[in-house]
Amino acid sequence: MNYYIHVPFCRSKCGYCAFYSEAAPVPGAVDAYLDRLEFQFDRLEPAEPCETVYFGGGTPTLLSEMQLERLFSMTARALRPDSETEISIEANPETLTVPKIALLRSFASRISLGVQSFDARFRATLGRDCEQAALERAIERVAAARFPHWSCDLIYAIPGQEPADFERDLARAVALGIDHLSCYSLTPEEGARLADSLIPDEDDAARMWELAGRCGLPRYEISNYAAPGCECRHNRNVWRGGLLTGLGPAAAGFDGTDRKSEPASLAGWLRGDPPEIDAIAPAERLNEIFAVNLRTASGWTPELWAKVPNADAWDARVAAARRAAAETLPEWFDISPERITLSDSGLLFWNTVAETIL
Repeated sequence: MNYYIHVPFCRSKCGYCAFYSEAAPVPGAVDAYLDRLEFQFDRLEPAEPCETVYFGGGTPTLLSEMQLERLFSMTARALRPDSETEISIEANPETLTVPKIALLRSFASRISLGVQSFDARFRATLGRDCEQAALERAIERVAAARFPHWSCDLIYAIPGQEPADFERDLARAVALGIDHLSCYSLTPEEGARLADSLIPDEDDAARMWELAGRCGLPRYEISNYAAPGCECRHNRNVWRGGLLTGLGPAAAGFDGTDRKSEPASLAGWLRGDPPEIDAIAPAERLNEIFAVNLRTASGWTPELWAKVPNADAWDARVAAARRAAAETLPEWFDISPERITLSDSGLLFWNTVAETIL
């Protein structure tokens, strides 16, 4: 089982972000959140084994040391992770102190640092409130902590950003010694504060995506790069249709048949409002899972497909891929009885591929 825990608090709202969060939470909001989360944990029947736990947000590291310690304690008690469990946490540089990093290092095996850009100009364009000095301090402190796995997040195709600027960001990230990198093309998201002004240039975005593919870490998914064996297991499992329990406002889950989304408001979640259920026909769900994991460089094999809940025959997947190739471009696909993957050009146009499959 995989667990996603959404921590819905931020110091301020970044201009590009449409994920649910509460900026500058009122006094008592975090403790009320932890109380409700503990209530849910106490009623959870965790499956064995607990393969991955992912703390996302929001900004999990906005919590105080005492609040983080409580969060980790209740998680360990309820989910019983062991030495094989991958535990990931997202962190923003401006929230990290030496004691917090020590606490994170004692519990998590992966830290994902939300850099977005090492250039303060582009962080300002994104509405990202992080001073350069805070970023540099956080980098130094995280490097000194020697997490088993360290990831950085970057955004590209920011207005005013040239390919050479992004190339410098890539080089700086890899030089830190990270073993995982996430690079996301800027996408105007409905509900984001600066959505109307953050319009990327599609040609620049394509060039920067190609640059990311030469960063020195192999691409294992459209937006993710990692040293061999350092891929994010949580994301990989979810892409492949793995079972997922989501806890916290706006958290998503999957029981093998239906997807579930918790209320996308702290107030509604604290009240115990029911989740939203996404129930579709089994064949549609299989097509969805099939399309999502085609975002990965390794794609599907018969063995991987057999592990998908309620999977149909591998021959049916080969046939579906061949139909999609005929309706789009054959060079976007690499199809054989042993594996189905997309080429680099197919990955770049994954949205079109997915629409065809769905």
